[in-house]
Amino acid sequence: MNNEILNLEKSLFKIEYMNNKDYLDNIISDDYLEIGKSGKIINKEDVIKELLTLKEDRKIDIYNFTCTKEDNIFIVHYLTLSNDNKIYRTSIWKKENDYKILFHQASILKDNIELIKY
Repeated sequence: MNNEILNLEKSLFKIEYMNNKDYLDNIISDDYLEIGKSGKIINKEDVIKELLTLKEDRKIDIYNFTCTKEDNIFIVHYLTLSNDNKIYRTSIWKKENDYKILFHQASILKDNIELIKY
């Protein structure tokens, strides 16, 4: 497991980072693409705009976190809970000088999986 990547994922749930445009602009790739649990496709500009509107931490816990590394690419999988739904999340990060998130997808998971909190 990569604790740096886990901490970066968690930072995107904390208001001190979500309301910091410079921080978001630095860690979110210009080519960023997200497919939200709503099914909508979101780009860097849209996700930053959305995060900057938030007024408090997002109360999200991470479960079953895994991180696979290949060269300077990190593929992350984890679960979160939302309104009694398990949300399966996948992120792709790239490490150059800094870490940048390239992709994120959130999908409702119907399988019954034991949750291990991180």
